[in-house]
Amino acid sequence: MKTLNIKKFNLTSLFVPVFVLSMVLVSCNKVLDVDSNYIIDADNDHLNNATDTMYSATGILKKLQAIGDRTVLLGEARGDLVDLGAGISPDLQEIATFSKVSDDNKYNNPRDYYAVINNCNYYIAKADTALKNSRNQYVFLGEYAAIKAIRAWTYMQLAMVYGEVPFYTQPILNASEADVNIYPRKSLKEICRYFLDEDGLQELAKNTEAAYPTYGNKNIWNIPPKLLFIPMNVILGDLALWAADSNDKATYLKAAKFYYNYIVERNVSDYPYPTGIA
Repeated sequence: MKTLNIKKFNLTSLFVPVFVLSMVLVSCNKVLDVDSNYIIDADNDHLNNATDTMYSATGILKKLQAIGDRTVLLGEARGDLVDLGAGISPDLQEIATFSKVSDDNKYNNPRDYYAVINNCNYYIAKADTALKNSRNQYVFLGEYAAIKAIRAWTYMQLAMVYGEVPFYTQPILNASEADVNIYPRKSLKEICRYFLDEDGLQELAKNTEAAYPTYGNKNIWNIPPKLLFIPMNVILGDLALWAADSNDKATYLKAAKFYYNYIVERNVSDYPYPTGIA
């Protein structure tokens, strides 16, 4: 797998938790401007209100769209059976021909991945996951699990494209934290191992309360919330596949179990083990 060289950049535009403000009708440029009047006091902010956390989660989904198309292009444009034809842009030509991708190539922007990651880090650090409602149910656990899954997926895609990448799991909130050189670099395998074994995703996948955010069964953008988030067991299956060595049968088997459990979630009545397999 040939990766792109990660260009020099810093994270100074990431210390504003922009996802909290995603439902305010301002441009992305305005929100990312550190002199903007819309900046909140990150040190005093806590996500313990259902409306705020919903806006936070949908804001992360909006940031995720910035890398969605690019993820497909960076993978499929370099496929063996893909012919892009005549007249394609120089940016896509660089990718498709495995040339050195220039820093100004519009598809070469690791900052967009880190914008998602930093917003996920902020949510994970600030959300009150211990809060329960009158029925003794966790209020934000479904969102928390969904945001953790998005962070794992984004890091995995980033490492597929760039190889070893700066890795951090706490939100960047000020300029002193924004230098990528102060963070350790992790490979794709190391990143997958971390999220598979150290981030608590496997335990969240077993918790039925953490399956998906429901928002009282209300739709978002006319779409059921369950369809907007990446299923935890699919993420875990992908992490296990990329984490496994060529002779690592146990991890490959673990990946198969995660995928099976996802199928069970979607089609409980069609499979003999409706509770999944451990």
